[in-house]
Amino acid sequence: MKIQSKQPRKQRKALFNFKNHNRSNLLSTRVADFVREEYGIKSLPIRVGDQVRVVKGEFKDFEGEVIEVTNDLRVQIKEVTFDKADGTQFHPTVHISKIVITKLEKEKKLDPWRAKIIDRKALYGFKEEGLISPKKGKKSEE
Repeated sequence: MKIQSKQPRKQRKALFNFKNHNRSNLLSTRVADFVREEYGIKSLPIRVGDQVRVVKGEFKDFEGEVIEVTNDLRVQIKEVTFDKADGTQFHPTVHISKIVITKLEKEKKLDPWRAKIIDRKALYGFKEEGLISPKKGKKSEE
């Protein structure tokens, strides 16, 4: 879905009115290099339970588990805490463009929806010999 306007208020409104099947594309973020080599993918929608590393911003080099994904493309990370003036701690949100997935959900196996995405992207993600080109539908000849 393409947002037509340049006005910030309309950009925000469109972001909040996205359908769920379009929102999962917005919530995709990069995966770390060693995960990329293991699964053959470059990006994946973020999920609660993923292990992530912050690569930019105030909380750079923090690693932890995602405890919440908010509607405004931000995540809360368990190990990232901030002290308020009254001494209590809270988990600030970090934008998904500033994080990298280092480990997928810690459960025994991936859910079928995510496994299907990984299988599809792994087939077309990297150009290796013998793989089918996604645009042409033929064997790639290099």
